[in-house]
Amino acid sequence: MAEYAWKRRTQLGLSRPQVRERGGPSVPTLKDIEEGSGRTVSAGTLGKLDTGLEWQPGSAADVLRGGEPRSKSSTDVDAVLGPDTVVVSVRVVLDLLSISRELDAMARDRQDLVELSALSRRMGVALRPIYGEYVTRLFEENRRQNGSLSPIYAMFGQLLDEPNESTDEVEREERQYRRWLAGRDVDVPAETVARFEMRLNRGQK
Repeated sequence: MAEYAWKRRTQLGLSRPQVRERGGPSVPTLKDIEEGSGRTVSAGTLGKLDTGLEWQPGSAADVLRGGEPRSKSSTDVDAVLGPDTVVVSVRVVLDLLSISRELDAMARDRQDLVELSALSRRMGVALRPIYGEYVTRLFEENRRQNGSLSPIYAMFGQLLDEPNESTDEVEREERQYRRWLAGRDVDVPAETVARFEMRLNRGQK
Protein backbone atom coordinates (compact mmCIF):
# COMPACT_ATOMS: atom_id res chain seq x y z
CA MET A 1 0.00 0.00 0.00
CA ALA A 2 2.81 2.41 0.89
CA GLU A 3 4.34 2.47 -2.59
CA TYR A 4 0.98 2.73 -4.37
CA ALA A 5 -0.22 5.61 -2.18
CA TRP A 6 3.02 7.57 -2.46
CA LYS A 7 3.30 7.09 -6.23
CA ARG A 8 -0.32 8.09 -6.81
CA ARG A 9 -0.01 11.24 -4.71
CA THR A 10 3.20 12.16 -6.54
CA GLN A 11 1.55 11.46 -9.89
CA LEU A 12 -1.27 13.85 -9.01
CA GLY A 13 1.21 16.47 -7.80
CA LEU A 14 -0.48 16.74 -4.42
CA SER A 15 0.87 17.40 -0.95
CA ARG A 16 -0.52 15.41 1.96
CA PRO A 17 -2.63 18.37 3.17
CA GLN A 18 -4.06 18.70 -0.35
CA VAL A 19 -5.06 15.02 -0.34
CA ARG A 20 -6.79 15.66 2.98
CA GLU A 21 -8.62 18.66 1.52
CA ARG A 22 -9.91 16.43 -1.29
CA GLY A 23 -11.56 14.11 1.18
CA GLY A 24 -8.59 11.89 1.93
CA PRO A 25 -7.36 10.68 5.32
CA SER A 26 -5.69 12.98 7.84
CA VAL A 27 -2.11 14.06 7.18
CA PRO A 28 -0.62 11.88 9.98
CA THR A 29 -2.63 8.86 8.80
CA LEU A 30 -1.54 9.31 5.18
CA LYS A 31 2.05 9.73 6.35
CA ASP A 32 1.83 6.41 8.23
CA ILE A 33 0.36 4.68 5.17
CA GLU A 34 3.05 6.01 2.81
CA GLU A 35 5.84 5.05 5.17
CA GLY A 36 4.42 1.58 5.76
CA SER A 37 4.10 1.89 9.52
CA GLY A 38 2.24 -1.42 9.66
CA ARG A 39 -0.76 0.01 11.49
CA THR A 40 -4.17 -1.44 10.69
CA VAL A 41 -6.09 0.71 8.21
CA SER A 42 -9.82 0.94 8.83
CA ALA A 43 -12.46 0.56 6.13
CA GLY A 44 -13.33 4.23 6.54
CA THR A 45 -9.73 5.26 5.95
CA LEU A 46 -9.53 3.06 2.85
CA GLY A 47 -12.59 4.83 1.47
CA LYS A 48 -11.04 8.22 2.15
CA LEU A 49 -7.85 7.07 0.44
CA ASP A 50 -9.87 6.21 -2.68
CA THR A 51 -11.44 9.67 -2.63
CA GLY A 52 -8.31 11.70 -1.92
CA LEU A 53 -6.15 9.84 -4.45
CA GLU A 54 -8.86 9.73 -7.13
CA TRP A 55 -9.05 5.96 -7.19
CA GLN A 56 -12.21 4.08 -8.02
CA PRO A 57 -14.16 2.98 -4.92
CA GLY A 58 -12.72 -0.17 -3.39
CA SER A 59 -9.26 0.27 -4.92
CA ALA A 60 -7.41 0.77 -1.64
CA ALA A 61 -9.06 -2.35 -0.21
CA ASP A 62 -8.06 -4.26 -3.36
CA VAL A 63 -4.43 -3.23 -2.84
CA LEU A 64 -4.48 -4.67 0.68
CA ARG A 65 -5.70 -7.94 -0.83
CA GLY A 66 -2.83 -7.97 -3.30
CA GLY A 67 -4.61 -6.30 -6.20
CA GLU A 68 -4.01 -3.12 -8.15
CA PRO A 69 -5.67 0.29 -7.63
CA ARG A 70 -7.91 1.59 -10.40
CA SER A 71 -7.74 5.27 -11.28
CA LYS A 72 -10.89 7.18 -12.05
CA SER A 73 -11.40 7.71 -15.76
CA SER A 74 -12.32 11.04 -17.30
CA THR A 75 -15.92 9.83 -17.57
CA ASP A 76 -16.09 9.64 -13.78
CA VAL A 77 -15.65 13.40 -13.47
CA ASP A 78 -18.73 15.60 -13.66
CA ALA A 79 -16.92 18.73 -14.77
CA VAL A 80 -13.43 19.91 -15.58
CA LEU A 81 -12.66 23.02 -13.58
CA GLY A 82 -9.08 23.46 -14.72
CA PRO A 83 -5.62 22.14 -13.84
CA ASP A 84 -4.98 21.05 -10.26
CA THR A 85 -1.44 22.40 -10.34
CA VAL A 86 0.42 25.27 -11.96
CA VAL A 87 4.11 25.78 -12.67
CA VAL A 88 5.70 28.57 -10.65
CA SER A 89 9.16 29.85 -11.53
CA VAL A 90 11.93 30.05 -8.94
CA ARG A 91 11.93 33.83 -9.31
CA VAL A 92 8.27 34.00 -8.33
CA VAL A 93 8.93 31.79 -5.30
CA LEU A 94 11.82 34.01 -4.22
CA ASP A 95 9.72 37.15 -4.68
CA LEU A 96 6.94 35.67 -2.57
CA LEU A 97 9.41 34.71 0.15
CA SER A 98 10.85 38.22 0.13
CA ILE A 99 7.39 39.73 0.53
CA SER A 100 6.61 37.28 3.31
CA ARG A 101 9.79 38.23 5.20
CA GLU A 102 9.02 41.94 4.83
CA LEU A 103 5.50 41.36 6.10
CA ASP A 104 6.84 39.35 9.03
CA ALA A 105 9.29 42.14 9.92
CA MET A 106 6.47 44.70 9.82
CA ALA A 107 4.35 42.51 12.07
CA ARG A 108 7.18 42.26 14.63
CA ASP A 109 7.66 46.04 14.59
CA ARG A 110 3.93 46.72 14.94
CA GLN A 111 2.77 44.14 17.45
CA ASP A 112 -0.14 46.43 18.30
CA LEU A 113 -1.66 45.58 14.90
CA VAL A 114 -3.15 42.17 15.61
CA GLU A 115 -4.56 41.85 12.10
CA LEU A 116 -1.11 42.38 10.59
CA SER A 117 0.39 39.60 12.71
CA ALA A 118 -2.43 37.26 11.75
CA LEU A 119 -1.96 38.10 8.07
CA SER A 120 1.78 37.45 8.34
CA ARG A 121 1.16 34.02 9.85
CA ARG A 122 -1.39 33.17 7.16
CA MET A 123 1.06 34.21 4.47
CA GLY A 124 3.73 31.95 5.92
CA VAL A 125 1.38 28.99 6.15
CA ALA A 126 0.17 29.52 2.57
CA LEU A 127 3.70 29.71 1.16
CA ARG A 128 5.16 26.81 3.11
CA PRO A 129 3.88 24.06 0.76
CA ILE A 130 5.33 25.94 -2.22
CA TYR A 131 8.85 26.64 -1.05
CA GLY A 132 9.02 23.67 1.31
CA GLU A 133 8.47 21.01 -1.34
CA TYR A 134 10.67 22.82 -3.84
CA VAL A 135 13.60 23.19 -1.44
CA THR A 136 13.23 19.58 -0.30
CA ARG A 137 13.49 18.35 -3.89
CA LEU A 138 16.53 20.55 -4.50
CA PHE A 139 18.33 19.10 -1.52
CA GLU A 140 17.32 15.55 -2.42
CA GLU A 141 18.66 15.81 -5.97
CA ASN A 142 21.91 17.43 -4.86
CA ARG A 143 22.35 14.82 -2.15
CA ARG A 144 21.91 12.01 -4.68
CA GLN A 145 24.25 13.61 -7.21
CA ASN A 146 26.78 14.91 -4.65
CA GLY A 147 26.13 18.37 -6.02
CA SER A 148 27.17 21.65 -4.47
CA LEU A 149 24.72 23.07 -1.96
CA SER A 150 26.25 26.56 -1.90
CA PRO A 151 23.86 28.12 -4.46
CA ILE A 152 20.88 26.67 -2.58
CA TYR A 153 22.18 28.04 0.72
CA ALA A 154 22.43 31.46 -0.91
CA MET A 155 18.75 31.36 -1.88
CA PHE A 156 17.13 29.37 0.91
CA GLY A 157 19.65 29.17 3.74
CA GLN A 158 17.42 31.19 6.05
CA LEU A 159 14.80 28.45 5.87
CA LEU A 160 17.28 25.96 7.32
CA ASP A 161 18.28 28.34 10.08
CA GLU A 162 14.74 28.87 11.35
CA PRO A 163 14.14 27.28 14.78
CA ASN A 164 12.36 23.96 14.29
CA GLU A 165 9.59 24.77 16.74
CA SER A 166 6.54 23.97 14.64
CA THR A 167 3.63 22.48 16.57
CA ASP A 168 2.67 20.50 13.47
CA GLU A 169 4.36 17.09 13.64
CA VAL A 170 4.51 16.66 9.86
CA GLU A 171 5.95 20.14 9.26
CA ARG A 172 8.49 19.65 12.06
CA GLU A 173 9.73 16.43 10.48
CA GLU A 174 9.87 18.04 7.03
CA ARG A 175 12.15 20.74 8.40
CA GLN A 176 14.32 18.15 10.09
CA TYR A 177 14.46 16.15 6.85
CA ARG A 178 15.68 19.20 4.91
CA ARG A 179 18.33 19.90 7.54
CA TRP A 180 19.44 16.28 7.43
CA LEU A 181 19.72 16.42 3.64
CA ALA A 182 21.85 19.54 3.96
CA GLY A 183 24.02 18.03 6.69
CA ARG A 184 22.85 20.63 9.19
CA ASP A 185 21.08 18.38 11.71
CA VAL A 186 23.55 15.85 13.12
CA ASP A 187 21.64 14.89 16.28
CA VAL A 188 19.02 12.76 14.55
CA PRO A 189 17.89 9.47 16.14
CA ALA A 190 18.95 6.34 14.28
CA GLU A 191 15.36 5.31 13.50
CA THR A 192 14.67 8.74 12.03
CA VAL A 193 17.81 8.56 9.88
CA ALA A 194 16.68 5.15 8.60
CA ARG A 195 13.29 6.61 7.70
CA PHE A 196 14.91 9.58 5.94
CA GLU A 197 17.25 7.31 3.96
CA MET A 198 14.33 5.14 2.88
CA ARG A 199 12.45 8.23 1.71
CA LEU A 200 15.48 9.53 -0.21
CA ASN A 201 16.07 6.17 -1.91
CA ARG A 202 12.38 5.74 -2.69
CA GLY A 203 12.29 9.05 -4.54
CA GLN A 204 15.18 7.89 -6.70
CA LYS A 205 13.20 5.06 -8.27
